[in-house]
Amino acid sequence: MNETIKPIDYRCVTKCELAILTGVSCSTLQRWMNKRYFKELEKLGYEKKQRILLPLQVKFLFERLVIIED
Repeated sequence: MNETIKPIDYRCVTKCELAILTGVSCSTLQRWMNKRYFKELEKLGYEKKQRILLPLQVKFLFERLVIIED
C-alpha cells in the first residue's frame, strides 16, 4: 500500500476556529497562546490582542497541539 501524504494548506483562522479544531474553549486556547507559547508565537508576529491567526502561526500551533486534519 503506497499512501502519499498531502501537505496541509494552512490558512488564516480565528482563535475560536482553532479552538474548535483542538476541542478546547476559546479562552483555554488563548491562555495557552498567551502564556505557554507566547515567546515562540511572538517571533512569528503574534500579538496578544490579535483576532485572526496568520498561516505561520496556525502551522506552529498545529504542530505544537498535534492537530490532525482528515
